[in-house]
Amino acid sequence: MSPNIVHRTESEHQSDSSLIAEVGLIGAVAQWCECLHGRDPLLRSLEVLGQGLNAEIVALARYSHDGRGAVRSVTWDRSGTERHGGRVDKGFAHALIGPYFEAARPGSLWFRSMIDSEASSEIAEFHASRHLRELVVIPLETGGRSIDTFELHFQDRLRSQQQVIINSLAPVLARTWRNRAEGLFTEALLRPAHSTSLAEVAPILSVENPARLSRAEYRVSLLLSRGLSTQQVKDELRIRDSTLRSHLSNLYAKTNCSNLSELVFCLASSTTTRGEAGRQTRSA
Repeated sequence: MSPNIVHRTESEHQSDSSLIAEVGLIGAVAQWCECLHGRDPLLRSLEVLGQGLNAEIVALARYSHDGRGAVRSVTWDRSGTERHGGRVDKGFAHALIGPYFEAARPGSLWFRSMIDSEASSEIAEFHASRHLRELVVIPLETGGRSIDTFELHFQDRLRSQQQVIINSLAPVLARTWRNRAEGLFTEALLRPAHSTSLAEVAPILSVENPARLSRAEYRVSLLLSRGLSTQQVKDELRIRDSTLRSHLSNLYAKTNCSNLSELVFCLASSTTTRGEAGRQTRSA
């Protein structure tokens, strides 16, 4: 039995960006694009997308067309004691897609739950060892000397809303992957796995602006650091709920935070650090 595959029509593609923005993943996509141009580590983008999609493992895997070379992948693993990256020679796209692997269309979607369990014993064994239940594969590029895939592992079967979001995200990932910086994947394989939070590098609200916040994002961050609620921030800046969601999504991606509580903590720490620096300057 052949695996079920989800294709998108042209009219559906046109609504992808609006849906991604609506669910608050536009910041994660922006981070992905930054990484594809070499401005941020690729592993960080996988983490942001994984957190936003509630995935347990996110991998970018590269397979040789002839099947002779080892699978190479850059992987973010939520449950690891350290964030995994660099050379992780494991991927499951070939096991999932099977004979359709080399012909799979970039941006298409392949689900483990939509194929015969017997056809994916390798995946089933790995998922059982990690208590996972779903695998989603998005082919990114199938031409040239290699095949690149985006692979997501989930602890539970996907809810309908998650499927809709990933269905919208898949063609966006494939289109942007085609325009990546030369040598990006190889560089990511060689990069050390350590991932550092921006808050550990420099205060987010410092004059250095390490997170490269826009003026609007900085204003939102400043008000949140002063203890204002999201409703108070909207009232103060006279912005809509959708606008604030978009700003917050961008802030999560740029500061490597996964939710509002973590962001507020980082901003509060940033404010405290700035205050202490100021006192030390005055006393010097």
